[in-house]
Amino acid sequence: MELESNTTGRGGGGGRGMSKSTKKVLLIVNCILLSLGSACGPLVLRLYFLKGGKGVWISAGLETAGWPFVLVALLASYLYRRRANGPGPEPTKVSFITWRLFLASAVLGLLTGLDDYLYASGVSYLPVSTSSLIIASQLAFTAVFAFLLVKQKFTAFSVNAVFLLCLGAGVLAMHASGDKPANETKGQYFLGFFMTVGAAVLYGFVLPAIELTYSKARQNVTYTLVMEMQMVMSLFATLFNVVGMIFHHEIQMPKEASEFELGKVGYCMVLIATALVWQCFFVGAVGVVSCGSSLLSGVLIATFLPVTEILAVFIYHEPFGAEKAIALVLSIWGFISYFYGEYKHTKKSTHTAE
Repeated sequence: MELESNTTGRGGGGGRGMSKSTKKVLLIVNCILLSLGSACGPLVLRLYFLKGGKGVWISAGLETAGWPFVLVALLASYLYRRRANGPGPEPTKVSFITWRLFLASAVLGLLTGLDDYLYASGVSYLPVSTSSLIIASQLAFTAVFAFLLVKQKFTAFSVNAVFLLCLGAGVLAMHASGDKPANETKGQYFLGFFMTVGAAVLYGFVLPAIELTYSKARQNVTYTLVMEMQMVMSLFATLFNVVGMIFHHEIQMPKEASEFELGKVGYCMVLIATALVWQCFFVGAVGVVSCGSSLLSGVLIATFLPVTEILAVFIYHEPFGAEKAIALVLSIWGFISYFYGEYKHTKKSTHTAE
């Protein structure tokens, strides 16, 4: 359990000071968390609106309200380090985050809070399958900002993947409002569409910005430090949306719970599930950035969107027309292109090392 291994490396993402086995374990764990959040987060969030929930700011705040779960993990890490260090002249450090990193994490948290609001607004108007395909365009923005901020290197395969994902989102845009819910106006549908695009752009910037923060940390970026920064980001993102809730008079949860179709218990379960699943997403996202790169995190987020689309069709009986099928095929093609390129690169690197 080498939580104190250095996770900084090429471009701020790789694990130069981390043993290969530790890096692989942490990367796999975070990939699982990110996959769970990517596939299930939009479904749970949409359930809130389908069953009578109306608070956009509430749902946005829930996306990061699970930050206390990270606090539990950090407490476990501290107890482990204290036991491993044993009695000594210097006490075990409780926290590794500096004021400089705290402020950077706070700013990133506020941006994440804004992104959560844009995304929740989009999901409140759009079918899950549509919003998920739009979010796939986030990979393109992540790639652009990764190139500008952390000098991410690209191959023909990664460029092809970005192009195909953008093309898929473009196909959806051309046929926008074709799957508009019956109780919504065309204006609401397009508002949801552009809100979701805005969320994709903003989080496409946040991921490389996190990687840049790691590379400029001026200290070993351990996995414990990554979790501390994630907790600060989630805390400030939640505070951002709580302020929005207060100004928009959405602090009426008891009334909303009494009118919720699944009942008060069902209402509470949906809120808890939303907070837990989305915290898995955010922890997994920053974990993949720390052990891999922001581009890899963006690719994984996009990779599991087809799973969300398929589940939404079966669970919520959403329409899945020809344009979504084309966009889905283009997305899968893009994912295969990226991972094949990574496979070729890894194979070439192995041969060179030998």
